[in-house]
Amino acid sequence: MVKKKINVILILIVLGLWGTIGYRALNRLFFKNEAGFGKPNQKINVTINQINKDTFELEKISRDPFLNKQYQSDIVLIKKPISTYSSVKKVIVPKIPKIMSNINWPTLVYYGYIGSKEKNEELILLKIDSKLCKLKLNEPINGLIIKKKYKDSIQVFFNSETKIIRLK
Repeated sequence: MVKKKINVILILIVLGLWGTIGYRALNRLFFKNEAGFGKPNQKINVTINQINKDTFELEKISRDPFLNKQYQSDIVLIKKPISTYSSVKKVIVPKIPKIMSNINWPTLVYYGYIGSKEKNEELILLKIDSKLCKLKLNEPINGLIIKKKYKDSIQVFFNSETKIIRLK
């Protein structure tokens, strides 16, 4: 009789906890709660603290501090701070134009691969010009050969050119 009462009480507590969790989850999904955002017309003052970095002037040294040898080279040592503000220089690297090939590649979309436990082979799902094909590695289809398979891409060989097709 006592065990039955304890079981009923524990079941009610568990149902109450799960009911609370479910209510909070559904409440967040279906209802907007604007009470926690404060007044909509209230202005917020934000201050940004700027971090000032030190820059240093480097001077040449003529003695190697580790080997204790004197020589003339371009070894430099930190001397003193020059200013309290640092400046950032942008280095512009010119873009090298890619060489365009004259080969018209078919439209390829890689959808992944299917593994077989019984035959220990994998079929690669590839859409070639809106036609879905199941291919094996190094199996030619319309001059297209899949050379390598990765988790997120495949390496395709077509008319003496190689491309990597990413997973869609």
